[in-house]
Amino acid sequence: MKAARLRTLPLALAVSFVGNLTASYSPHFQWNIVFLSVLTTLLLQILSNFANDLGDSIHGADHGSRKGPMRTVQSGELTKDEMGMAVKLLGILSLLSGLALLWISFHYDWSKSIPILGIGLLAIVAAYLYTNGPKPYGYQALGDISVFVFFGFVAVCGTQYLHLGQVEFSSIWPSLAMGCWSTAVLNINNMRDIDSDKIAGKETIPTRIGLENAKRYHFILIAIGTFSWIYFGILQSDLTFWTSIPGLFLILKCTIGIAKTRLSEDLDKFLKPQALGTFIVVICVILLKLFA
Repeated sequence: MKAARLRTLPLALAVSFVGNLTASYSPHFQWNIVFLSVLTTLLLQILSNFANDLGDSIHGADHGSRKGPMRTVQSGELTKDEMGMAVKLLGILSLLSGLALLWISFHYDWSKSIPILGIGLLAIVAAYLYTNGPKPYGYQALGDISVFVFFGFVAVCGTQYLHLGQVEFSSIWPSLAMGCWSTAVLNINNMRDIDSDKIAGKETIPTRIGLENAKRYHFILIAIGTFSWIYFGILQSDLTFWTSIPGLFLILKCTIGIAKTRLSEDLDKFLKPQALGTFIVVICVILLKLFA
């Protein structure tokens, strides 16, 4: 449970919920797809967390001077072999859940299933190679691009495709919002670990551009995400999007707090509120749509 990093799961849920939300405006919306897409997203997120725990212990990013929470392999609570087995198990479960999702969505229509299957397999491989393999791309300052793509366009547009069999252009806006806000969570993590990552030789956006520029980059991510989310609500003429204000306020509060923080290790306290703010933005809209 500790290695699963439960505080990261609300963000994964938010991203999956948004993909389903974009499909809810269509008569082709299906609740069984909602359930399986959420389950698959959670399994992929836990797989990513397990693989990250394993990879960082192997490549040295988890060391004594790191400021974030101690990981399970680093602390000796799990061995590398045990975590490796957990990674394989979550990979299998993610694949099975994804295959069930494809069956529910398309049955024998392979022309629609194969592209999504390919993307799903790519997501599993990407989760592993983020911090594993001979050249993990998370150590080459490519993590932000991966999170932006998979938590944004792949998650949102892919989920909409499962419902509708096509992707509507308007889904680009919530995809941008989720991609930017999710990348902002990673950026907080990387700003916090900027000193220890330099010691370990791990390249991230903050280690390349410095803490102050990383804060400016963070503001840009939040601004684009917020604009995109509000604009999508306007496009849909959906007044329920005004219920996003509490979540947007929390995200803004985090952004202001990050700008004022001088020590990188003090940024850890903003990780949970940023992810929770994104979740609140989404869940408020969904709850009102369900019960209004």
